[in-house]
Amino acid sequence: MRILRNPMGIGAAAAVLCLLGFGGDSLAQSSNDSLRVGGSTTLVPSVVNAASTFMETFETWDKASSALPGEPTIIYVTGGGSGFGVKSATNGTVDIGMASRDLKDKEKSALGTFEAVLVGKDAVAIAANVDNPLAKTRKNLTTEEVRKLFSGELKTYKDIDASLPDEEIVLLVRDASAGSAEIFQEKIMGDAAVSSGALQMPSQGALMKKLESNASALAYMSSGLATENDGIQTFALDGVEPTNANVVKGAYPLARPLLMIVKGAPNPMAKRFLDYMLAEGQTDVASQGYVPVHEVQ
Repeated sequence: MRILRNPMGIGAAAAVLCLLGFGGDSLAQSSNDSLRVGGSTTLVPSVVNAASTFMETFETWDKASSALPGEPTIIYVTGGGSGFGVKSATNGTVDIGMASRDLKDKEKSALGTFEAVLVGKDAVAIAANVDNPLAKTRKNLTTEEVRKLFSGELKTYKDIDASLPDEEIVLLVRDASAGSAEIFQEKIMGDAAVSSGALQMPSQGALMKKLESNASALAYMSSGLATENDGIQTFALDGVEPTNANVVKGAYPLARPLLMIVKGAPNPMAKRFLDYMLAEGQTDVASQGYVPVHEVQ
């Protein structure tokens, strides 16, 4: 098991189960015999698929592990973003939080003793519809160009290149608590603010659908999701493409960990599902275009 560890080790074996679309209140009210997972929308598709297969394979918890109760296997999975995942793991709303970024020092302090299990890696890519004017003429953007684009300093495609149409640039971004938003602000924007005219998307999936349907839009999004979609083009950043190979080598500057976080030691069901995510569940991580954990240094 590949773990980013605060002082205490992981507990004994266990089992798990999954359903999608429950908010924080529903998760908080779920049975003690169910597992609650929530946070990063980047990780949601992988975890939902893994949990669905887990529930189909192990109809009751004791079939996943003899140490677990003979109750129906149920796993509730919800999104909400990385910030929600860390906060919910901290306050006990979920058994396992999901984050697609590194934990902050203040979050580690609030968690106290915790486990942050690395289940894969991904990167944030600058992306556009393949019919976007910029995508038709450029394959690379500099950090400074991206900063000017997302701050709103460059408002039309003609502002970037006089040969491009005088067409308004539509910016698509995530909410501030999303892992992609946080790394983008830190590594690209710095002290500059993202344009107030940018359209804020509630999830990676919603952002991707908007990008697919709007040829005037530019976005930052999961490179795994973007590169799996033929209708979307990703741009190299300062000459480095957002490929899994560059993520593994550490060459791409917006690479990020995909973490599943437990406050204290995981309960037996959480432990069993974490073990599953690091074994059979790696197929679901790779199927979303992410780097599976065995390829990570």
